[in-house]
Amino acid sequence: MAAKTSTSFGDFLSSPRNQRRLFIVSIGVFVVGLGAFLAVVVFRGTGNRFTDTFSNQPAKLAKPDPKAPLQPQEIAIARKFIKTAVARQDLGAAYAIVHPDLRGMMTKKQWETGDIPVISYHPQNADTAKFIVDYSNQRSALLEVDLVAKPGTETRPHLLFFIGLKRQGDRAKGRWLVSYWEPHWRPPIPMAPG
Repeated sequence: MAAKTSTSFGDFLSSPRNQRRLFIVSIGVFVVGLGAFLAVVVFRGTGNRFTDTFSNQPAKLAKPDPKAPLQPQEIAIARKFIKTAVARQDLGAAYAIVHPDLRGMMTKKQWETGDIPVISYHPQNADTAKFIVDYSNQRSALLEVDLVAKPGTETRPHLLFFIGLKRQGDRAKGRWLVSYWEPHWRPPIPMAPG
C-alpha cells in the first residue's frame, strides 16, 4: 500500500529549486509592473502634446478687481448685521443680508433658531462703532470693528471683530451681503513660572 503524501506550501518553499523559481517569477512581475507604471507616467497625455500652438502675443494677465472706496451701503449692512445676527435680535432680517459663504446651506427656519455660524456679542456701541477698512474693491471688502459689550453681559468687555462683505452673485453691481464674521482675539500666552 502506497503512503499518502500531502504537500503544503511550506513543503513547496523548502525546495531550493522552487525558491529560485518563485524568486524569478516575482522579479518578472515586478519588472512588468514597473514598466506599466512608467508607461503611464511618461506617455500620459502625449496624444495632444505636440498639437499645441504657441503665440507670439504677450500673455493676458488677470486684472485685479480695482480698489473702491467704502460705500455707505456697506457700513449700513455691516451695522445691521451686528444689530441683528451678532446681537441675536431679528434673525429673519439678518438672514436676508448674509452671504451663502457665511450661512452655508442653512434655511431661514434653521437660521432663526439662533444656532448659526456667527459668534454672538451684545454690543452697546452698535450704532456708533467705527469701521477700519483692511481692503475694499468693487466686489468685496474686509473691515474691522471694535465693539464694547453692554454692561452686565458675561463676555469680554471689549472685542475687535473682522467683518467681510461680498456682492451678491459676485457681480460688480450686486447687493452687498455679509460673508465673514470672526473675532480678532487670541488667548494670552501664559508666562513661564520662575
